[in-house]
Amino acid sequence: MKFAGITKTSTMDYPKNIVSTVYTNGCNFRCEFCHNGELVEGREIEKKYIIDEDEIIKHLQKRKNMLDGICITGGEPTIWGKELIKFMERVKKELGNEFLIKLDTNGSNPDFIIETKDIVDFYAIDFKSLEYEQFSKIKKDIVLETIENVKEYAKDYEIRCTMYPKYIKKEDFEEIARLLSGAKKVAIQQFNPDKVYIVDTNIKAYSNEILEELKKELIKKGIEVEIRA
Repeated sequence: MKFAGITKTSTMDYPKNIVSTVYTNGCNFRCEFCHNGELVEGREIEKKYIIDEDEIIKHLQKRKNMLDGICITGGEPTIWGKELIKFMERVKKELGNEFLIKLDTNGSNPDFIIETKDIVDFYAIDFKSLEYEQFSKIKKDIVLETIENVKEYAKDYEIRCTMYPKYIKKEDFEEIARLLSGAKKVAIQQFNPDKVYIVDTNIKAYSNEILEELKKELIKKGIEVEIRA
């Protein structure tokens, strides 16, 4: 398997752990607020940025004593299917079961959670909107099925909501909280218009006060909530 990039050391991508983060190419969503837009359409990337999995493994082995694990993000990693599963199995085999694997996903592949539940240590699942048709052919119910699967099968997980006003509306907060009821943790992520890649937009980010409103609705459902700037 080949990757589209690597951050060799990150303290931000896996809660309470130091990891290397690798990026997969391609995505089945077209979110307007995407921060990794160059990866979304599987656009041709300069060859110097393409990294073979052998190189990734070699890097992880070299830094094994400094790292807690690896974060796999994108793009959308799960579109790589069996290739990605084989890579993650290789990580566990060559780095050891104690070497952690975190997987970021948009939630479009519920079965992938079941297939990887014994390999992945932490899932981060995005819940983007009540209206998935704005940016995807994947229905909201598919993502909700993925969320139900992580609730049942995952060793650990969080659900992430990026507060893009066009996708997550204030009047939707109560319904979002209802749909996510029973989740262990939700991370509310502030939308940053300065980092948008795919489209230029004049949409302004919500105030912190509005983010707190969603937090209150989620807390009512017994969910642990973290707001990330």
